[in-house]
Amino acid sequence: MFLAADSIIASAFLFGIVSAVSLPLGTITSLFWKPSDRAIAFLMAFGAGALLAALTLDLVAGTVAKGHFYSLAAGCIVGGLVFIALNNVINNFGGFLRKASTTVYHLRKQQYQQFKKILTALKRVDVFQNLSDESYKVLARAIHIKTFKKGELIFNKGDFPDELFIIASGKVTLLDPTERIPSKQLLIHDDLGWLAFLTGVPYRFTARATEDVSLWVLPKITFFSLFSTSVHFSEAVQDWLRNSAVTEYLTVKHGLPADVVEHWQDRAVHGLLRRGSYSPVLTVSNNSQLFRSVVNQFIGCDLFKSLSEEDIEAISDRLIYKRFSSGETLYFQGEDSTNMFVIDYGHVSMLDGVERRNHVYDLTKHHYLGYMSFLTGGNYSMTTVAIEETGTWVLHKKDFNELLIALPELAKRYKNYIQRHEVNEYLTERQYLSHNNVLKWVRKSIRQLDNKKTLRPVNTLGFDISEHKGAPLGIWLGLFLDSIPEALVIGAHVAQAGLGFSLLAGLFFSNYPEALSSSVGMREQGMKFRNVLLMWTVLMLSTGVVSALGSVYFSGVNDSTFAFTEGLAAGAMLTMIAQTMLPEAYLKGGEIVGFSSLLGFLFAIFFKTLE
Repeated sequence: MFLAADSIIASAFLFGIVSAVSLPLGTITSLFWKPSDRAIAFLMAFGAGALLAALTLDLVAGTVAKGHFYSLAAGCIVGGLVFIALNNVINNFGGFLRKASTTVYHLRKQQYQQFKKILTALKRVDVFQNLSDESYKVLARAIHIKTFKKGELIFNKGDFPDELFIIASGKVTLLDPTERIPSKQLLIHDDLGWLAFLTGVPYRFTARATEDVSLWVLPKITFFSLFSTSVHFSEAVQDWLRNSAVTEYLTVKHGLPADVVEHWQDRAVHGLLRRGSYSPVLTVSNNSQLFRSVVNQFIGCDLFKSLSEEDIEAISDRLIYKRFSSGETLYFQGEDSTNMFVIDYGHVSMLDGVERRNHVYDLTKHHYLGYMSFLTGGNYSMTTVAIEETGTWVLHKKDFNELLIALPELAKRYKNYIQRHEVNEYLTERQYLSHNNVLKWVRKSIRQLDNKKTLRPVNTLGFDISEHKGAPLGIWLGLFLDSIPEALVIGAHVAQAGLGFSLLAGLFFSNYPEALSSSVGMREQGMKFRNVLLMWTVLMLSTGVVSALGSVYFSGVNDSTFAFTEGLAAGAMLTMIAQTMLPEAYLKGGEIVGFSSLLGFLFAIFFKTLE
């Protein structure tokens, strides 16, 4: 055993500081080392393993040996429940932002509750009524929110729906882009294009935000996945497929022959009963054979040029072939760049609202459209209008991101492409980013590709932590909550039995990766370095103070009370490890977590042998 000073209070304070000095050290490290997710996961799991061993050897084993198991167990249970309750309260004030794992869980929980409420309140669609909680959770894990500012395009007439949109807030106007006459205004809890989504036909109207709008987005693949798990859901969709509204929609609105519609309805219902799926009434055309024969002639971007036949085939299979009438707008300046276009035939004009002298560009066959905005994830920097009938190949952002993960050569080319001077110039002059922010986005995009993760668009680079008004205080309270149990354990051991090497080492090495990971995350979310460092420094001092106060309290209690209170701290720490540290590590590193936890566990045991 080991004491550093004659005074118990001073010793407890000193040991509290030593155990927590790794917090500001982790923050300082983040200045010159940007560890990969796997590195952070390894360190965090290592620290969790070390802390688990230290708690077992120095806290639980000794108390059980003295015959106070029941007091210890009661304290552990109470400590764990108290930690969970306080953690939920603090998360609601923005504390969930302190770690990626708590952020994901908290936002997913909020989305599940809100999405279930909205699905059951839909005005027209009743297939989501009375689903099981498990089915709602499946939906909630897949849905996400998209926001559109006033005037922004949500989808174009002629697009094939692979997502169902539900209005969470705001207003949306449906209009015919050739006539430019508003057709209908939709409000909260309205769906956008339910019948098109259900039947697989293209949208009949263009949807545009009348005011700032938030939409819940449900992918079609998730919609289909429920057929095999929910009989009620499958029966409800079958009823819709035979509904007279579907028959009228396909025959009157899309001009399909009645016998064709009836035949499709029979096949769709039969497919649901036999296979748990059905085919759309219309198939998406991609004109892929022509695309493959002319891809090396395309003008404006060389990302696809001279790729292997297998890669080109994979790309062409993801395309949609779409025709635009004369006067129809492909996309507007300032809109989110969800699609990239290549002209097959026809003629378009690009209207540039930035360059005043030469603001019209005419492009024809084989030119790329909107590719720079699309590849960086910025907003379209020009408005593009068809001045005669124009056929185009269209690539969706979601498909492109999946291709980057599936095709190594395409990912390699993309990483080289975004480091070019013209991309830097485009982002600074057209997307109004600083040079430092451009470099930051490029580095992060390369790291995401290396880790086979979906790219983050450049127009979301400036995540604003002020969106959560109580976030800074909530983050600090969350981190303080994580530190209280360890401080009490230090105070208890200094007061009663002395502090072991293994416990001190376990606390030190568990704090370091936690601070490093959280510091990197908070800085990426917009917090300044000095504020992050101040948070961790105050927490270090707070750990010392709470440790000293703990030593005062524990020096005068009987063995049973000591065991209960020690269990209280241990239960909170064990719950914290299981609820935040290990999920954070697994989220970032996957299977590496198990072995690194084992190494940390052995590391703490090694320190125990030195006592």
